Amino acid sequence: MTAKAKRGSAVQTASCEKCGGTGYMVIDDAARPCECLQAKDLLLAYRRANIPRKFLNKTLTGYSAKSQKHKEILAFARSFLKTFRGNHHDHPGKGLLLTGKEGTGKTHIAIAIVKEVIEKGYTGLYWNVPDLFLELRRRMNAGETESEADLFDAARRVDLLVMDDLGAEKTSDYVLDRLYVLINGRYENDCATIITTNRSPSELKQQVGARIVSRLGEMCVHVEFPEGDFRLQNLK
Repeated sequence: MTAKAKRGSAVQTASCEKCGGTGYMVIDDAARPCECLQAKDLLLAYRRANIPRKFLNKTLTGYSAKSQKHKEILAFARSFLKTFRGNHHDHPGKGLLLTGKEGTGKTHIAIAIVKEVIEKGYTGLYWNVPDLFLELRRRMNAGETESEADLFDAARRVDLLVMDDLGAEKTSDYVLDRLYVLINGRYENDCATIITTNRSPSELKQQVGARIVSRLGEMCVHVEFPEGDFRLQNLK
C-alpha cells in the first residue's frame, strides 16, 4: 500500500469512530451497515434526486415555525408524510400546491418532505421549473444520448415529484405543451406531486392555462403561506 493510500485510509478510519471507516459494525456476530454508510447512501440518493447542495440541510425540524399559521403548515407537512404512499399503492395520496410570496419557506418545506420520502425508501425528484426547461434545451442543442423523453419519463415515474417555482418560467407554446404533458401524466397515473409557486391560483391560471391549473386543483391540496420573507429576516 502506498503512503498516499495509507493516508487516505487513515482519514477514512478517523471519519467514523463506530466502524473505523469500514462502513460496517459487528452486532450479534453479524456484520451490519454502520450509520455512516447509511448516511452516505442517503446523500447519494438526495443527489440522484437532483436536490441542490444549498438545500441538502433543509428539514422539517429546522423549519422556523414562529406564527400559528406556520405551525399549522408544519403540522400539515408531517401529516402528509405519515399518510404518503408510493405510486404502486392502491390509494396514493394527494400532492400539495404550496403558494405564497417569495421567501416564505415553500421550497424549504417541499424539499424537507421529499428528503423524508426518500429516506422512507420511496423515489423522489426535485426540479426548479425554469431550470428544467434550461436542461431540456441544453439536451436538445447538445444532442445528448439522454433525451427530453428520458428526462420526462423519469419525472413521471417517481413516487414524489417536486416542481419548484412554477410560473417563473418564460411561457411559450413549447413550454406550455411540455408542462401539460408532465403534469397530465402524473395526474392520470395518480402520482403525488408538490408544486411551489409565487403566484396565486388565478395568476397561475393566466400563466400556464386552465387545463393545467384544473388538474392541479384535483391532484393537490392547496396550502397558502403567509407573507414574510425568511431570507430577509436572516439579514437582520
